[in-house]
Amino acid sequence: MKKLDRIVFAGVFAIAAVALLARVAAVPAAADETFGMRQYVDAKYQFSFWYPRALQVTATTGRDKRSFPGGVIVKTLAVGDPGGTSVSVVVSPQQMITDEPNGHAAPIAQTKYFYDAAPGRWMVAFPEGDILTGARGPRPADVSKTTIGGLPMLPSGARFDTTIIPLSTTLFLVVKDGGGSGFTTQLAKTVAPAGARVTPAALSDALKAEADAYGKQ
Repeated sequence: MKKLDRIVFAGVFAIAAVALLARVAAVPAAADETFGMRQYVDAKYQFSFWYPRALQVTATTGRDKRSFPGGVIVKTLAVGDPGGTSVSVVVSPQQMITDEPNGHAAPIAQTKYFYDAAPGRWMVAFPEGDILTGARGPRPADVSKTTIGGLPMLPSGARFDTTIIPLSTTLFLVVKDGGGSGFTTQLAKTVAPAGARVTPAALSDALKAEADAYGKQ
């Protein structure tokens, strides 16, 4: 009887060991999961994004009221060297933001976003006239593109790559570069608010796209 017990125990142990090894083998290595990306988490403003692990994120604070009329830049995160990607935190009690300063030199007209509480949606207007139609009046904003955290990625006519992401009706992120980065739009895609449920597939796709873009620059 004792011999039979030992045989049964050995069989169960062997099955458990095989199952454990299979489970471990099914879990990708950390490097494969993140594609060389690292997550930045901002505890104060409750958001996160992913950036190339080889780069450094440098934070500066201030009260810039000029760069994005209607809002105030309270924090800027520079990703890598100057002229590369940056993420600006913009506070706007008026629930609006304009992508270029007044009197700007860019050949493309300003794009202004504001929140209309009545229909509960973002609106877009062109204070200097739409470059294509000349229209100035507001219309519903294009919110078809979203980050992995479900936030709208509002397009901008500003020079180089610029994306405006509302964290709330009074708090925005402006993800842009000065022409020296090739992965700015892909980084913007990885933005998520605190507590957002991001599917592993969506995260993996976004990180791979960012890694590919970074590798090509």
